[in-house]
Amino acid sequence: MYVRVSFDTKPDLLLHLMTKEWQLELPKLLISVHGGLQNFELQPKLKQVFGKGLIKAAMTTGAWIFTGGVNTGVIRHVGDALKDHASKSRGKICTIGIAPWGIVENQEDLIGRDVVRPYQTMSNPMSKLTVLNSMHSHFILADNGTTGKYGAEVKLRRQLEKHISLQKINTIILVCAFCFSFCFFGLLALCSFLFFSFSFPFLMQESVKVFLWWHS
Repeated sequence: MYVRVSFDTKPDLLLHLMTKEWQLELPKLLISVHGGLQNFELQPKLKQVFGKGLIKAAMTTGAWIFTGGVNTGVIRHVGDALKDHASKSRGKICTIGIAPWGIVENQEDLIGRDVVRPYQTMSNPMSKLTVLNSMHSHFILADNGTTGKYGAEVKLRRQLEKHISLQKINTIILVCAFCFSFCFFGLLALCSFLFFSFSFPFLMQESVKVFLWWHS
């Protein structure tokens, strides 16, 4: 399921859509995955650890997983973990991609109201846009009128996560995975954004480039 919304849509309206229209149960845990959009490879063992840990956390707690929704960077690795899980289990994981409408490739497949449309996930190598990751269960596509630019989703996602944290949810985990080429200033900016937005303590494991924020 997906919805295209204005970038300034109020978080309470989005949560109402998710629980009433999409009929999702309010989660006991929210797992928010952040990281670089540049594609990178993980060593098989690290990829397995990352995927298994993410899936186990989601399955044992009835969590929602939030990502950037597109099929690049760390989100692609999340999608691979979900695909592996789907091949072995019937248990469904609610994975919600929050992406800017303006960067979505094959937008024409998604235009319509109350319709079921097939979406082409094959990416054009010549395109500057990005396809959505097909392993997600839901998408929220934030539109601010721009094309080919990220940013429309940032405030909307931050406000929605904060609004959800005010519900009857005891814990939020933010998993931030970065490729090894992620620049220092980019890392510093993201850590600062998360720290000042949520004020969570965090654990950093340098060798794996995985950052965990835990709040209880």
